[in-house]
Amino acid sequence: MNLQSILPTRAPAFADLALGPLLGKPVMAYYYVTYKCNARCVFCNIPDGPMDVLPVSQYTSTQGTIEHFDILKRLGVRLIDFTGGEPLLRKDIGTLLRAAKERGFRTQMTTNCTLYPRRAQELRGLIDILNFSLCSPGPEPHNTLRRDNSYDSVIQSLDIARRLGEPYQIIFVLTNDNADLLSGMIDLCREKQCILKIQPEWEYFGNDGIAIEQLEKARAIALEKNVYVNWGELRVFKAGGNQIEDRACKAGNAVLAISPDGYLLYPCYHKIAQRIKFDWNIVDFFETEKWKEMQDKAGKFKFCDDCSNLCYIHPSFYYKLDRNFVLSAMADIRYVKERRRIERQRKRSLTSEGVVIAAE
Repeated sequence: MNLQSILPTRAPAFADLALGPLLGKPVMAYYYVTYKCNARCVFCNIPDGPMDVLPVSQYTSTQGTIEHFDILKRLGVRLIDFTGGEPLLRKDIGTLLRAAKERGFRTQMTTNCTLYPRRAQELRGLIDILNFSLCSPGPEPHNTLRRDNSYDSVIQSLDIARRLGEPYQIIFVLTNDNADLLSGMIDLCREKQCILKIQPEWEYFGNDGIAIEQLEKARAIALEKNVYVNWGELRVFKAGGNQIEDRACKAGNAVLAISPDGYLLYPCYHKIAQRIKFDWNIVDFFETEKWKEMQDKAGKFKFCDDCSNLCYIHPSFYYKLDRNFVLSAMADIRYVKERRRIERQRKRSLTSEGVVIAAE
């Protein structure tokens, strides 16, 4: 029996996290559809990284990308995070999302919202977790931290997504510059009927990262309505990040990263030790002892020491039964319940306002 087929695609994401380790499969993939971005966020190195050296002419074609989805499905992946760069700069993103949904994947995408208002209708119903990036309840310091003028676009996107019945939430990168604005962010999320997902800024390319004492401000509001804080993540941050002698990160085990030009980035996008061509040969390669040895090394490289990259650490929690597992599971179960509560609230309010969600 294929255990993976037992769990329906629409089941809570938490169930996916549990299923991956049970099957010995990677639970998700970060698919970099582009390295291009129209923002210059102070906590991101994309503008100074591969986007400057990889021309769009070398990106995998639409059909080639869809073939990658078939490979990911064969490998056991259940969630594809369409990332970048700004994923909405990819003209065929709607086609790619639809192809992923047709293959039974759960889909996730994070956007700075500059292009979402004009593409929202095209994307409707194709994204299971739609993350809007917002750094403050007002225009500042959001626009300064993003080094653009995207604040108004985020607010507009929240209203559009609500009317369309989309599963949207706010990603709030917690920095030393906005940690005192959490109360205002909670108020905004309650007004806009969405989750505030708090993502502490980590240090990995010369930025300072968030001061440990600021994390207590996130911990203090972790049980507030409309808020998601992962206690496992806070614990790893407080401990100084991943420790190679007792790794918290299992990149390559829990998460795969695929580049726009079609390579598996090992162990992760941020610290690439090896690029492996992502084609059907990788299915057999994943059964070899060499790949198992590579999986065991992930999180143990010298450059992995003190890393706090939550994109890879959070899914890794479910591949080891320890305190981080328990803390993360508690937070994620609460998140599922809170998200469902908000979605019910949103539907009731739309009905009372006489808003009819457009048919696909």
